[in-house]
Amino acid sequence: MRTSDDRVRGRALFQALRATAIILSLGAFSVLQAGSGAGTAGTASFERPGGAQDAPLERPRDLSGRSVKTPRVRAIHTDDASLKGGTAYLIRRDPWLAYQRGRELTQREFGARDGVFGQSGHHAGPLLEDGVTHMASRGHVASCTLCHNTPWRDLGGGLTFGKNGARGRNTPHLFGAGLTEMLGWQNRLDLLAQVDSDGNGWISRLEARGRHASLLTLPESVEGEGARVQLGRFDDDDGDGRPDLDPILAIWYVDSQGRRIPWARSLKDLGVAGYSFEYQVFGHGSHGRQTEHGPPTSSTLRAFTAGAFDLHSGLQAHDPTLLLDPDGDGISGTSLAGSRQFSTASVRDRGATKSAMGVSLDDPDRDGHMEEISQGDLDLAEWYQLNHPRPAERQGREETGRGRALFRKIGCAGCHVPDWFLKPSSPGGKGGIAYPGDRRFFDLSVQEDPIAGRLQGKLVLLADRRQGDWTPRRGSFVLRGYYSDLATHDLGDRFAEQQYDGSVIKRHRTPPLWGVGSTAPYGHDGASLDLDSVIRRHDGEAGESTRSYESLSRRQRSDLLAFLRSLVLYQTEELACDVDGDGKVSSSFTVAGKNTGLERLNPEWLFLHPGEIEGLVTGAHGSEVNSEALINLDAAYGTNLPWLRDSDGDGHPDRRDLPQEKER
Repeated sequence: MRTSDDRVRGRALFQALRATAIILSLGAFSVLQAGSGAGTAGTASFERPGGAQDAPLERPRDLSGRSVKTPRVRAIHTDDASLKGGTAYLIRRDPWLAYQRGRELTQREFGARDGVFGQSGHHAGPLLEDGVTHMASRGHVASCTLCHNTPWRDLGGGLTFGKNGARGRNTPHLFGAGLTEMLGWQNRLDLLAQVDSDGNGWISRLEARGRHASLLTLPESVEGEGARVQLGRFDDDDGDGRPDLDPILAIWYVDSQGRRIPWARSLKDLGVAGYSFEYQVFGHGSHGRQTEHGPPTSSTLRAFTAGAFDLHSGLQAHDPTLLLDPDGDGISGTSLAGSRQFSTASVRDRGATKSAMGVSLDDPDRDGHMEEISQGDLDLAEWYQLNHPRPAERQGREETGRGRALFRKIGCAGCHVPDWFLKPSSPGGKGGIAYPGDRRFFDLSVQEDPIAGRLQGKLVLLADRRQGDWTPRRGSFVLRGYYSDLATHDLGDRFAEQQYDGSVIKRHRTPPLWGVGSTAPYGHDGASLDLDSVIRRHDGEAGESTRSYESLSRRQRSDLLAFLRSLVLYQTEELACDVDGDGKVSSSFTVAGKNTGLERLNPEWLFLHPGEIEGLVTGAHGSEVNSEALINLDAAYGTNLPWLRDSDGDGHPDRRDLPQEKER
């Protein structure tokens, strides 16, 4: 029989062995971290900057040239384009490099040294209807591309995962996301122009009385397929305390000076004089409600990106552009990409405490990593997504033409409206409302080449260069083949979404159908595995169109599905593309004196200092290959520019180093 002393000694021995095992495990983990790639000694690195002449254990190779090449360094937000390496410099002086560095942020596989997964497994995100239940679990992917993965490296659609409810939420693609964001802001201005008679930026009860909300997607002077979209009433006709507007408009309430009242949930609440709103063009659907920290769905690319980094990867962003709202009206800063932001966006890193160099020390997840995503990072990620090319439509086939006509005939175009018009930059509407115009730097027009039997692109610049600075023209643009009314609809019980807390979302945003031929599975929950099944699943407001579809002949349904399958995505870097504007696609495109092969849209070849590839080299098995690894990586990517240089490899540029980071 064991005595109590034996048990005490045994427990002490067990605890000592356990402590020793933990120490050994940590030591082994440190060794693994130190030996898991190139870069700063003692840290993990996932980049592959090396070429054929590099020792792969010291400098990992990628002769395809597609990998992320540069080490993780937080970008510094600047407003002065003369500060070399700051985000204003990159966007205005070297916009293709800004585009590529923003793209890298979505491609990068973040590691422990970056602060990824700080609260892995915790329930997180905005609260659902019961005010207690979170919509998702935090920190489940290390890279945006793990969800947005079809096509690879282009923020496509993809993974279905648990969010809002356990039945799943499907990842939408972000092709043409900048155009969608710009439509959202324009639609907000158009609606304000209809009812905000005193031009103060918010809607009073008196202004709203008896007024209906609607939008015309295409002016009568512009040829195309547009529609009048009805969005409800500006007033509270049913007396529930909320404006009777489509839930795609997220309402916030204001006092008599137009200041947002964060706690207000109704026009009947004390001190409420009226309201303002966000047009939520992203996300599958919500109730249009506001919480104290903002709406459940982001309304701008910048807010969407900051929220996604935090919720999905445990990387918190500190961003004064989103946070600062000195007059309290709910509208915060204007980004370098030209987008007005909403202060309702929930960013946890508030920057209450900062280092001497201006780095936020708040560290919301308490993992020891400061300002995991910087204001400058969001500048670049937003710039990339603003300019992300739009989807393509394969044309010239008889069945797709017949299918497009059937799509209109059976009423699908009533909600999936084909065309929208983006107004040019100019004052307009009541109160002198200013429209920002098309803020993009370039457009990629993609058509089918019937002779070559492939999709082919043409690069169209939308900006002019003056004295070294690129400035967007901010003209108009017609979105052809968008296929959404940017409104919500009740599609019946088969589309109803029961959330974790038992609340039910019945209305969902009409998803733009551009790219739908490449983005199976379908539905907000990814539950429909093919186009035929998702069409048959429509009911409610779309029930009549579904019955019309089911009454078509087999050939007619085949034609309609062929039309939908013609709305496609593509790999931007692999697409044959006229980049230099000479009207043709070269099979031997020369950059920096090297033959790069087929002419295509590789941003590295358009940098201020174009990337210079290795060219023909001998590969691993003795075969001759064309290496696209860069031999001028530092010059092309600006790694030694004063506001980008990170000589100690701590992830913060030298201009904003953290002393405690150096000590670790």
